[in-house]
Amino acid sequence: MSESQETAKIYLGRHCKTAWNLEGRLIGTTDLPLCDVGWAEIEETLPTIEALNFDRIVTSPLKRAHDTSKSYADKIGIPLDIHQDLRELDHGDWNTQKYEDLLADPQGDFKKWWMDGDTSIPIPNGPETLEEVQQRIVRTLKEIALAYPGEKVLVVMHKHIRSLLTCYLLGVDISNFRANINETVEPIELPDEDLQKLL
Repeated sequence: MSESQETAKIYLGRHCKTAWNLEGRLIGTTDLPLCDVGWAEIEETLPTIEALNFDRIVTSPLKRAHDTSKSYADKIGIPLDIHQDLRELDHGDWNTQKYEDLLADPQGDFKKWWMDGDTSIPIPNGPETLEEVQQRIVRTLKEIALAYPGEKVLVVMHKHIRSLLTCYLLGVDISNFRANINETVEPIELPDEDLQKLL
């Protein structure tokens, strides 16, 4: 990238809660709506979103992220764009199951994958590896940064892809992705020096 090329100012957000978040289930690419707690979170976080004066929101296509983003965009009166590659990590056969049940299964690989960070274990019937998901989110953030030069953009995504992005920015192995999960729905500013790592 040319040093003179202008980029967007990026903030990383996350969707508000679904019923499965409250139940401790793996959601992945299952397309769930927000629950009542999630809709209440939108109202609670709206003053923060308004105060940051975003020019645009770019969201994952999954309903929980899209509904969060559309509510913000409609209330503030700013454009909303959908980017397919902001979708969550697909957990394959682990989707829909409770973390506690998967961790308690002595025959399953989830505990080694999740608790020990053994990323050599493939996600059963998952369409992407963690490496591929990380490459996808890095590529997508670069596209967004270059697509909206000079704009302040809120990117609404999911906790697992955000943690894989964090691992990339910190320069740590993806086996550390669980330790870098941030559950907050409050926007996190992407520092300019981190943005440069994506370009």
